[in-house]
Amino acid sequence: MAIRRVFVIWTHSLFHESVRLLLRHPDIEWVGATTDLAAAREQIASLRPDTILVEEREGSLSPEALEIMEACSWEVRVIGLSLADNQTSVYHHEQRTVGKAEELLHLVLA
Repeated sequence: MAIRRVFVIWTHSLFHESVRLLLRHPDIEWVGATTDLAAAREQIASLRPDTILVEEREGSLSPEALEIMEACSWEVRVIGLSLADNQTSVYHHEQRTVGKAEELLHLVLA
């Protein structure tokens, strides 16, 4: 199995800490994280992760996060996660509801 390189954009420290713990897996490399969308754009461009996990606000991905995704010239999966309603959205034509930590891990590794 190929190692998934993950970058996280977060708002709340509980989200950041929880996701960090959940993604401790030998097939996942945590390449970076930030709360600053401008910094995220630069870091993502230089680090080139294959998965970007974004804390959703108000049930949807921010326009800035969508712009970051569209600016990627490589194949990237963007996963929006809202802790408020156990909703996970994979941007690229699918949406899934995740209720367990193992399901999030499987989604990142898929």
